[in-house]
Formats: sequence, C-alpha cells, structure tokens
Amino acid sequence: MPVLDRRRVVLGSAAAAAAATFTPRAHAQARQAIAFSVSNVNTPFYTPMVNGAREAARAENLDIIILDAQNNIAKQVSDIEDALQRGIRALLLNAVDDGAIRLAQAVMARGLPMIALQRNLGEANQTAFVGTDNVVLGEEMIRWWARHTGGRESKVLILTGTPGAQSSEDRIRGLARTLPQFPAIKVLAQQTGYYDRARSIGVAENLLQRHADAEAILCLNDEMAMGALAAAKAMNRRVAITGMDANPDAVRAVAAGELTMTIALPPFEIGRTGVQFAAARLRGQDVPKLKIMDVTFVTRENAAGFQR
Repeated sequence: MPVLDRRRVVLGSAAAAAAATFTPRAHAQARQAIAFSVSNVNTPFYTPMVNGAREAARAENLDIIILDAQNNIAKQVSDIEDALQRGIRALLLNAVDDGAIRLAQAVMARGLPMIALQRNLGEANQTAFVGTDNVVLGEEMIRWWARHTGGRESKVLILTGTPGAQSSEDRIRGLARTLPQFPAIKVLAQQTGYYDRARSIGVAENLLQRHADAEAILCLNDEMAMGALAAAKAMNRRVAITGMDANPDAVRAVAAGELTMTIALPPFEIGRTGVQFAAARLRGQDVPKLKIMDVTFVTRENAAGFQR
C-alpha cells in the first residue's frame, strides 16, 4: 500500500477519493466530514479497520478522511491539527502513543466526538473507546501458553510493541500481572519489536543468538511474530512462536504449523463500530463509554475458519 502524504487524504467514497482538494465546509449541507487518524495504515491489521470505517461512513452518509500517521507521533499531531482546521465534525483516533492525548483533549474541548480505536486513551480523553481489552490480551496469552505447555517449565522470549503505545503498555501490564501465577514460565528476555516485522527480524535474531535454550517467542502482534518466524527460519532454529491479530499471512502460517497460535481480533468491526458511534453522537445520541470486542485463539486445529 503506498505511503500517504500528510497533505493528502483518502475519502470514504470512490467519487470523493478522486477529489484531492476536498473541503468539508463546501459539502456541509450534504455530508458531514469525519477523520480517522491511524497509527500505521500500511499493516495487515489496520487495513481492514480502515475498510470497516469506510463502509460505515458510506452507510451513515458521512465523508471520511483517512490520515496515515506512519507510526510517527509528530505526523499524527500535525495531521489532526490540519483536519480540525478543515472543519471535521468528529475524530476517530488510533494513537501512535500517548503523545496524542493532548490532541484528543483538544477535540473534546471543541465539543466534537472523539472515538478512540484499539488504543485506549483514558475515559477523560475520549468520548468512547472501541477495541479489545489489551490488558486481558496480555493475561490470556500467558494463560494460553501455560495450558499449551501443560504446566511444565518453559523458557520464553517476549517481543513487545511500540514503547508508549497504549495497546503495548496494556498488554505488557497483563503479562506482568499474570506471569507470577505461572512460575514455570521463565522469561529469558523481553524486548520491543516496535510492532514492526522488519525491525523484529533483527531483534529476534539477536535474542535467539543470546538464548540458545529459548523454546518460544511470544509476540504482542502478528507483524512481530512473522518477523520472529523469518529470523528463526534464517537461523534454522525450531521455536514455538505466538502472535496476536490473526492477520491473513499469520493465519496461513498457523495453518501450516509454522506459527503456534495467534489471537483473532476484529479490526473491521472495530472500524465500523467507531464510525457508527461517531455518527450517533453527531445525531445527539448517547453511546457506551467502552465497547470491548471479543477475541478468539487461532491454532492449527481451527485456523481454516479464519483464513481469508
């Protein structure tokens, strides 16, 4: 997927997408404009979230501006500031890290709906949160691994997400809360892979070289799991690898027995529900403060049902 320039937008309808000079105010009588700022559009997890948001925007007769932060908080801040000047009526925000909180507060101060998607910014900084409970995801990953190993001793490596990203911090909190309950799980090292496949390859190679006795790499998303898999293959190391997100290539790897497990999250539904919440608030309707989405463990036994 091409990288988007900060000054360009992707709009919710085919006709609007061709209009590079879209101005919300010019269409105010017909359609209101909302923006969706995504931490990194160019990932298998966030692409369906954007698609879900677009589908809901069409159904709600809204124009939607997709802003790709490219995992850069300074760009995300600048993009949102520009969108506010262009007259958006609501913001959906998947924050790069907690540096986006002040922008969320600015949106709230204007009386505009501020819907946080997948990365919870805290009740005071958002109209609503739609996504998974990332603390619970961290907890459940450890519980699943304990069940998988039958309680025997196991030595693992952990790859965490972008430092400061709330989803990663929450998942780490879940890990830290749950690991003491399973002393047989020995964490040899824990290091960030920045939620990024390419960066995770080098991180995983280094960790595997340092820890010849590691039997597993537990990853806080599928991009890092696929990076870890590439590293293990290059080193001819057989280790169990788990991820989160159920991205298409990760599910295929689970079905092939290359990844041990991933956790299926519903990004399309998160994006669609976020727009539905924004539209409801624009109509003056109340929405829940929290909408926690269900998740599913994907293993070789049930992977066929998640392939797309």
